[in-house]
Amino acid sequence: MRLPPFQYLAPRSTEEALEIMSRYKGKVRIIAGGTDIMNLLKHRLLTPPYVMSLKGVADLAGMKKTRGALVIAAGTTLRNIAGAPEVRSSFAAVAQSAGLVAAPPIQNIATIGGNLLQGTRCLFYNQSELVRGASLPCLKQGGKVCAAVKGSKRCFSVYQGDMAPSLIAFNASAVLKRSGGSRTVPVGTLFSGHGTRPFSLGDDEILTEIIIPLPRGIYGSSYQKLRLRSGLEYPLISSSAFVGVSKKGVIDRARIVVGAAGPLPLVVEEAAASLIGRKPDDADIEGAAGHALRIARPVDNLALPGPYRKKMTKVFAKRAIETALAGLAVGA
Repeated sequence: MRLPPFQYLAPRSTEEALEIMSRYKGKVRIIAGGTDIMNLLKHRLLTPPYVMSLKGVADLAGMKKTRGALVIAAGTTLRNIAGAPEVRSSFAAVAQSAGLVAAPPIQNIATIGGNLLQGTRCLFYNQSELVRGASLPCLKQGGKVCAAVKGSKRCFSVYQGDMAPSLIAFNASAVLKRSGGSRTVPVGTLFSGHGTRPFSLGDDEILTEIIIPLPRGIYGSSYQKLRLRSGLEYPLISSSAFVGVSKKGVIDRARIVVGAAGPLPLVVEEAAASLIGRKPDDADIEGAAGHALRIARPVDNLALPGPYRKKMTKVFAKRAIETALAGLAVGA
C-alpha cells in the first residue's frame, strides 16, 4: 500500500518541533518510531497534510535518574527500556510491558511515547480502504453509529497500548510541552475515555518525558498480557499490578490497572482497597481480581470474543497480583 501525499517535516530540536506544532496546529501527525502510525497512513485512516518525525531530536531520547524518580524521554525505544537495569530492578512491570510489545525488531524502533499515545483500535475500523468501503462508516470514521455495537452512538474502539497500565500502576506523570509553556499531568489523565478521540492533549502539545516516582519500602509489580501469538500482537486483555507491603507482610499500598478492556486503561480501585490492610491469601487475591472482572466491558471488536476477554480480565488481574507479590523487593 502506498502512503498518502503529505509534507514531511524533520525538526532537529524540541524547540523547532514545538514551533512546527504551533504553526500547523491540528494539521500535523507525529512519527516517533512509526511502527503504528505508518499502517494508519497506508490504510488511509490518517491523511494529514504534514507528518513530523521526531527521530532527529536528540533530547527526546534517553533516561536519567533524579532525586526519587526515573525520567524517561518520550523517544526512548522500548528495547532500551526493557533492557535497562534501573528499570528492571525498580520498575519490573514497566520493563515487562516494554519487553512484551510485538517482537524485538519492533521494540528496537518503537518508543515509549508512541506506544503510550497509540490510537484506539477496532476490527471494524483498522482495515484497508477497500474493506472499509464495503460498509457504512463507523463512528470513528465519521459515521453515525458504532459498527461493533449495532445502533450505539458510542464508539467502542479499544485502547491497546502496553505501557500505559504499568505507568499508571506506578503513578507516573507525563510532561507535555507546547510553544511557550509546559504542564505535567498524571499519565492516567492523558486519556479522554472517548474512542473517537482517545487523548486529552492539545493539538499543539508534544509528550516529551515520562516521570516515574521511585517507590520506597518493600514492593513488587507485574504486567500480564493476553495475546494469540507470543509476538506481533496487541494485548487482547492486559493487567498491571503494584503492591507495597510493610515489614510484617501487610499490604499498605496497591494499584491494579486493566488494559485493552475499553477506550482507556481502567484503574480497579475496589481491587486495591480489598487488598490493603491484609496479608493476602488465595481467597483475597481471587476476590480482588473479581473486581477487575466486574468493571470490564469488552465487546466483539477484537480477535477474541468480548465475553471471553471479559472472563480473562479476572485471570490476568489475578496473575499480575500474584506475580507482583512473588517479586517483592526493597526499594529506596
